[in-house]
Amino acid sequence: MRLYTHATVHTFDPANPVATAVLESQGRVVAAGNLHELRNLAPETLHLEEIDCGGKIILPGLMDAHLHASMYADSLAEVDLRQVRSLPEAVEAVRKHAESLPEGVWVTGGRWDFNTWSSPVQPDRELLDAAVPDRPVALWSIDYHTLWCNGAALAAAGIDEATPSPRGGEIVRDGAGIPTGILREDAATVVERTIPVPPLDLRTERMLAAQRLWLSQGLVGIHDFDGAASTQTWEALRQADQQLLRVVKYLRLEEFEWAKQSGWRTGDGDLWFSKGGLKLFADGALGSQTSYMSAPYADAQDGLEHGLQIATQEVLREQITEALRSGIALAIHAIGDQANHEVLDAYEATQHLMVRAERDFTRRFRHRIEHAQFIQPADIARFAQLGVVASMQPRHCISDLHLLRRLQPDESLAAYAWHDMAVAGVPVAFGSDGPVEPTSPFASIYAAMTRADISGDPATTFQPERRISSYEAIEAHSAGVAFAAGLDSRMGRITPGRAADFIVVDTDPLNGDGYNGKTGEAESEQALFEHALRIRDTEVLMTVVDGTIAHQV
Repeated sequence: MRLYTHATVHTFDPANPVATAVLESQGRVVAAGNLHELRNLAPETLHLEEIDCGGKIILPGLMDAHLHASMYADSLAEVDLRQVRSLPEAVEAVRKHAESLPEGVWVTGGRWDFNTWSSPVQPDRELLDAAVPDRPVALWSIDYHTLWCNGAALAAAGIDEATPSPRGGEIVRDGAGIPTGILREDAATVVERTIPVPPLDLRTERMLAAQRLWLSQGLVGIHDFDGAASTQTWEALRQADQQLLRVVKYLRLEEFEWAKQSGWRTGDGDLWFSKGGLKLFADGALGSQTSYMSAPYADAQDGLEHGLQIATQEVLREQITEALRSGIALAIHAIGDQANHEVLDAYEATQHLMVRAERDFTRRFRHRIEHAQFIQPADIARFAQLGVVASMQPRHCISDLHLLRRLQPDESLAAYAWHDMAVAGVPVAFGSDGPVEPTSPFASIYAAMTRADISGDPATTFQPERRISSYEAIEAHSAGVAFAAGLDSRMGRITPGRAADFIVVDTDPLNGDGYNGKTGEAESEQALFEHALRIRDTEVLMTVVDGTIAHQV
């Protein structure tokens, strides 16, 4: 048994909200209370190890409801174009990175955002072909919905002027019909499937490094939305006793047939590796102007006035039906308001099948919508009525500030509306969408509290009426994530019987000058931002997973 002592413990248990010590045994919380009473709970026959937390703060372990684990791990070793500010600067960074790679290896990575360049013109293959003619180059946009390729990458995937755009995607072409190197949505997937998968030993090495980073940020678990290679990596890590945090693994559409044949069922597994649902796509992303909107974009490009509908209502219903008959819940990507509306329609039309599946498979299914960035106001109540989890990423709101001003989405829509969702009784789970965004949950909590640029400038705040308190944001990053996976009775709060997953931090997020962390009310904007900035810069001193210290400063 271990007793973690001398701390302010925020349990997020309404029946026992604050304690000064936590007692754990065999990876489970025995009790949270004061030092004297917890010592008395330990049997005299057992050795009690006491760990002094030095008067710091203990919080429930934070979790990420939407993370692309393999992509994030790979991104640590790929070319990173987030800081470049022009097309020539981006191409030069790619050229230098290519020179560092072994012969024949693809240049991958990217995360470019032409909206932030000095001349915001979408790139094409011409400069890439000149800079890197001898190997394929495939570079994701910052939202991972558009791929910028050179001619070698297009050729490797068999894409030329005669190749039609796939349903749910676009091969952008010039006036002569020649592919420009820009591929959107399902067209990008054609090249993505051509990129060689790194060998397993390299993938496990990269994932091990990523896990250590996540633990240092206060994450004890993630919901992984990457494909089969990621599943294989987790299996290898577990066999080698190198899986350091908890994983709920979601399926991609290309894995669906395998999953059905292998007997994949949502909710199977254990707290270290649990089987999640099937991820589908209803639309694209705001930055690529492929999110499916009811009103046209203010400055639509390439004929995408309303964005891109990746899956029709009919297709969504068919896929949901097939998944539920196989015992698999759904997590559907929807960013635009029309996409969200149609996903809710599809969930509503198949609700009777969910009831049947829960009876046949004797488990609870929790459907999700991933991102849920723009919502028609009447649809918020439908989220609650249907019990659909809103899986949201607060960092998207503050990273999209420059887009929101330029694209001017309909102001009548509920945008990044985690406050509206919570008030309506919608279950909300927070994540990062890493590597699209950084994975620090404390920066995410800052974003949910301020809805302002990460630098802390109050003048940048977007729709401040939709802010939430630090208490609500932490809960969405802990108990909310556990609920989304059907694990809310087993983790997410520091209460007896739940997993002993918690963190020790140097900042008390629920106690700030002039700020009430539970109600979200502040005496002033200055007090709110000062408190939120302290939370943004929180240092994680210790991360405990399954009762064992997995990270310590």
